[in-house]
Amino acid sequence: MTAARWKNPGAIGLGALLSGLLAAPWVYVVAFNALFAFPPPFALMVAPLLLVATLDLGLEAFARLHGFTRLRRLGAALSVGSLLTSLWVLSGFTLMTDSERLGLLATVWLGASLACLIIWLAIGVAGPAALLHSRLDSPMRRRAALAVALLLFCGLFALCLHYLLTPANFIGGPPSPIPIG
Repeated sequence: MTAARWKNPGAIGLGALLSGLLAAPWVYVVAFNALFAFPPPFALMVAPLLLVATLDLGLEAFARLHGFTRLRRLGAALSVGSLLTSLWVLSGFTLMTDSERLGLLATVWLGASLACLIIWLAIGVAGPAALLHSRLDSPMRRRAALAVALLLFCGLFALCLHYLLTPANFIGGPPSPIPIG
């Protein structure tokens, strides 16, 4: 590891969180086979939407695009909204309560983000971290980015820990006093 890779940990952390958010729906689709738990018309509608949203956010994160700033920001905001909505719908492929769905979403997002973080620390700064590194030019911005990244990682970790340590519940029923499974 060289010192240049650790120069801006806030940019690396926020970049890993963004890349983890881009990878999270595909973990649901590929690893959990969640898309095929729904009727075929839904799968035919959501798959292209996820692909377009991921490509739009990936281009915003990995490329230095110029021009059409307002339109690109609007597109990125719509892509984030559709990505998060699709994630929430895809997390409902099993009979889970809302808190369990949120916990599973946080676990998948945290796992994907940690995988991106480990890869970037091994190969160096790339993708969103490189773009954020160039934007975070003052020490105050770097500290703020590090604080935001740490808060998001800690929040996701707390949700993940709560999800993994809480026994499963039945929808509409009282919580089980004995852990199931």
